[in-house]
Amino acid sequence: MKNGLEREVVILMTDMVQYSQKSLRMEPEEIRDFLIDYHGKIHDLLYREENFPLDIDPSAGDGCLVIFDKRPGEDRSGVCTRALQATLRMAAAITSGSLVPTRMGILLGHIIEAKLGARMAKFGASFAVANRLEELCSHFGTHLLMDREVARYQQGFDRYLVNIAKISLTSVEHPINIFSLYKPGIHNCPQDVDESRLLEFISLKNQAMEYFGGNQLLGLVPDFPRVREELMQAQKLFRAITGREDLGIQRILEYIRETPFPAKDFIKTGMRLMEKKRDSLGERLFHFSQQLLRAMNPQFYYALVVDTEWEKYFKLEWRKKGEIIIQIDSLSDGIYYLDSGTAQTVNAKNQLLSIIEAGTIFGEMAYFSGEKKRSATVLAKTDVVLRKISYEDFQKLPVIIDIVERIAMARRREIAANSGRPEDRTTSPSVFAD
Repeated sequence: MKNGLEREVVILMTDMVQYSQKSLRMEPEEIRDFLIDYHGKIHDLLYREENFPLDIDPSAGDGCLVIFDKRPGEDRSGVCTRALQATLRMAAAITSGSLVPTRMGILLGHIIEAKLGARMAKFGASFAVANRLEELCSHFGTHLLMDREVARYQQGFDRYLVNIAKISLTSVEHPINIFSLYKPGIHNCPQDVDESRLLEFISLKNQAMEYFGGNQLLGLVPDFPRVREELMQAQKLFRAITGREDLGIQRILEYIRETPFPAKDFIKTGMRLMEKKRDSLGERLFHFSQQLLRAMNPQFYYALVVDTEWEKYFKLEWRKKGEIIIQIDSLSDGIYYLDSGTAQTVNAKNQLLSIIEAGTIFGEMAYFSGEKKRSATVLAKTDVVLRKISYEDFQKLPVIIDIVERIAMARRREIAANSGRPEDRTTSPSVFAD
């Protein structure tokens, strides 16, 4: 009897990609035939003796819920491997074009069944998690995602297993470690891909992701500078063997670019992905501030908010406490933005000139004054994250040049106003090295 008994199963949640667009201009009869054909193909791919016991439940039109039960005496390894093999059959059908693109989330979890009216209904928090895995496939650019337990217990696919990320979702109580498979014929990997180079890529990406999330058991802490360099190498290799970018790597690099210093609880929570139903007050104020900027200066609004291509020219740099960022009398070669942490400027006698707080641009005055050498030394007072743009790249961005020039002019006026008061030069955050 299943009624009232909790059991451990593997859940496969599927959903057609861009179903709304595909069905937008269809008549009701066409939608009916299209979905019947779609679910018929899924049934033919999955409802096979080697996959039994399983239940296939088409739901919500283009969605499908598949439950893989354990066979008598079967352990987790057996049911996880069967479920993954069945899912890969669907992935292969997607690659061959015989099945329209479909997202698939696979989870080892617990469910319970009970009679609800005239039918048996399934209940369990695992359905929500499997559904989120399916939805995240688009975010990370893959047809399938699995949780850590399926990845751990499956057999036969270890060498193709790829660590995607550790994430926290507002709708899920605990962080999820998610994985996928990069295998010839699936996940944007051509059937004739050089497998030795693919395995090299997998090894490099997995190593980088180990340092991204950290590993308390191994004593590894998140190391974003290392992760960034290794993922860029992995991306270059993936591009060389497949001719395309790996979206999963792009997502991690985007996260590092936007959050270059991990939060204190990052090793426990991983990446936080928000699922808000309504904008927070902060988001509404941010939207309002964008509109004010648009009203005051449409040119700046377009450059800073709409066309953000300029961001790629600002390269991330990490410096440890005490490291020199700018050396006095050195040739000036770029402009800096202090993303996080605190820095300080000192003169040739090592006397403190100013403290630089996060959110400050410095090093720009040398560009506009035409000076070739830096006039002071900048030191990292704490561990810092910087964004640096070279003069060569800076010259490609006329609107950004205009914005930064205004900052430089305001700074010159402040320096001139404080030039007769030494005490201000040692405390004002506006006096920086150039």
